[in-house]
Amino acid sequence: MKAFELRIAALLVATIAMFATALQAQRTGDASKPVAASQGPEATEVWTDHLKIKNYPSQPEISPGRPVSLVVEIEPGARMHVYAPGADDYQVITLRMAEQPFVRLPPVQYPASEIYVFEPLDERIPVYQRPFKLIQDVTLDTRPEALAAFRSKPSLKVTGTLEYQACDDKVCFKPVSVPLSWTLALRPSGAQGSGGTPAS
Repeated sequence: MKAFELRIAALLVATIAMFATALQAQRTGDASKPVAASQGPEATEVWTDHLKIKNYPSQPEISPGRPVSLVVEIEPGARMHVYAPGADDYQVITLRMAEQPFVRLPPVQYPASEIYVFEPLDERIPVYQRPFKLIQDVTLDTRPEALAAFRSKPSLKVTGTLEYQACDDKVCFKPVSVPLSWTLALRPSGAQGSGGTPAS
């Protein structure tokens, strides 16, 4: 019985060691290679060395003329910040969307930022250092040629890239680009409920 207990204890120690090694590799790995942690039919979560990123659509279906919001929830890591619009001398966090025919993409909606005081240079810089959301609305064209193009497609995939440079209170890290995508079921015009933009 004692040998069996020792064997169980050794197995537990080995399992804990493997978990710790994997966690350390994730924390110290290449920031340019984000790790996808979980993915469902409507939401995807990704971790980089600096941010937790979750993206999803405001609703699973889209039809011509009815906007849907593509949401990117971002949670900076401990003591991390990224730069907000107005930080002219720094790389502002940006969601760059891939264009495609008959898909309208207005400018991304940014939430209010806060001022970070960088004391060594006496700078006051707009940043995000708490959880926040970026929202990209998408609307399908209603012209006859657009309706004809969408008619044979069961779904629409929209892609983009989240670009940012994160800093903590001591150092700025290399810029990172994170590929993102959203897949929406296509429905004929008028078949979908009213779309909306979630609060930021």
